[in-house]
Amino acid sequence: MRLTLHKKKIAVLLLLLGMGFCAWLLLTSSSPDGSGSLHVTSLPGEIKYPSGFELPRGTPLQKRLSAYRNNLRQPVFNAERFQGRPELVVVVQVRGGRGSGSRLRLLAESLQAAGPGATGRLLLVLSMERPCPEATEAMQSIDFCRVLPIYFPYSLNFYPDEFPGSDPADCPRDMPKESAILKGCTNAQYPDSHGHYREAAFTQDKHHWWWKLHFTWEKLREVSGHSGHIIFLEEGSYLLPDWLHVLRLMEKQCQEEGCHLLSLGGLSAPEPSSDPQHVEVSGFVAPRHRTAIVMSRQQYYQLMGCLGEFCTYDDYNWDWSLQHVSATCLAHPLKVLSARLPRVLSLPAKAEEGGMCGQTGPCPNMDAASQALRGKVRELSGRLFPKTLTVSARQQEVRNPPPTKNGGWGDIRDHTLCQSYARL
Repeated sequence: MRLTLHKKKIAVLLLLLGMGFCAWLLLTSSSPDGSGSLHVTSLPGEIKYPSGFELPRGTPLQKRLSAYRNNLRQPVFNAERFQGRPELVVVVQVRGGRGSGSRLRLLAESLQAAGPGATGRLLLVLSMERPCPEATEAMQSIDFCRVLPIYFPYSLNFYPDEFPGSDPADCPRDMPKESAILKGCTNAQYPDSHGHYREAAFTQDKHHWWWKLHFTWEKLREVSGHSGHIIFLEEGSYLLPDWLHVLRLMEKQCQEEGCHLLSLGGLSAPEPSSDPQHVEVSGFVAPRHRTAIVMSRQQYYQLMGCLGEFCTYDDYNWDWSLQHVSATCLAHPLKVLSARLPRVLSLPAKAEEGGMCGQTGPCPNMDAASQALRGKVRELSGRLFPKTLTVSARQQEVRNPPPTKNGGWGDIRDHTLCQSYARL
């Protein structure tokens, strides 16, 4: 009975999303010149941009409708300057909020180092969790490639007082199940493996990553027909100048090794002893490989075969959930080719590490962070751009399940919503 009720609630949520789509249609009309393009009527408080991008404003409902319109229209910045199908696609998961603009500028600085011959063929997709004027300003300043902003439409910012956000009727995190049942709070029957109830701020990252995977491969018109790999990064990433050169070498090596994923790394401070030409083949390890995953369309389809395993595994971390899928569901566990010297760094947060930005929160001194990162690049400059790659270690197929479930993902509403992305 409880299961049926929760499925009905999810159905209501999806119905509301459909109503939002209908509202979008009502707010659009065919162009008078017969071109077939759509003119969108703005909601109160919205800011319009020349590219057709909208920065959502107003009530949560108004923000949601604006986000749906953006995702349907898929406006591309710099499209007139860089025409043709993209050969490179980089997707960045952007949290938004203070510091996001500075981190995006640092990422752009590192991407641009690949040179105009590469960036002119690059599509940079920014998957944002919340409207952020700071990030929007940084996005508009990028002039060396095509930029396509999308919104994760189920974020807390769009649903602040209801699921998938924090519903006041939900059970408090630490309430015992017996007390929760007596109280009658919404998700009383569904604590996680550790006896805790969901916290929306923690569930959002896994939802966003899985939705982003679906939307990128299935819905982005710019990616339709793309036969190459796609690089998935996190906010707070900084690429070394030879990232593209090494990626191309790794793609060839991956074909020889029969690997499933590539990892360009993601450490804030690479080990000085790391050999720039050494790569290794191993199973997928969550904290090690998560920050710079390179995936093909074929591998995406294989992961979709494990939709249920991913979406019901009781861990709010997408990377540990992916490791679980690798160990239990896929015909062959994920084999990853990774660079010993990472080509994607995570911005350091500690002053003693030479930075003040980190991956979240304010970035009080972007210039200092940029100088620190450039200093690291100078230290490595003589060791970059290897002519060939050497596989220094090979691990045979190993099913290495996560050592424990971190919990935070016991609520059946999260399971159902996560699985619904494949049908949207």
